[in-house]
Amino acid sequence: MKKEILFCLIGATFLFTGCGGTDPSKFPTSNLTYFEAENEVGGHSKLSDDKKEDIFNSKYKNHWFLWEGEVLFAESDNASINIDGIGIQDLQIDFANEKAGYNLRKGDHIKVRFVMTSLGGNFLPFGGEHATVIP
Repeated sequence: MKKEILFCLIGATFLFTGCGGTDPSKFPTSNLTYFEAENEVGGHSKLSDDKKEDIFNSKYKNHWFLWEGEVLFAESDNASINIDGIGIQDLQIDFANEKAGYNLRKGDHIKVRFVMTSLGGNFLPFGGEHATVIP
């Protein structure tokens, strides 16, 4: 009987957090801006790649952020955003709701809350998941 209860609890954990995943609602919130991230661990950083990755993993990865910018590309389930106003995408996000980007248009100015998942650089944007558009 105890084994059955244990398996049920483990199964419920996977159901609510994904297979082996962590519940994103438990992630800490960061007030760091895109410009701070870009200077500390992004394309403008002068640090070694290893040090940037260590800092990213401790201060940015799996943290909630609130950034805003111009939509460059949008699909129902994801969008690319230009934050600094200089040509290319700075942030690539996947929406929590797979239809959240359906009505977005290129050139829209949006504010998004998201969980940071990947490091940006000179050519690649920062990446995020669980994104929602904030009115």
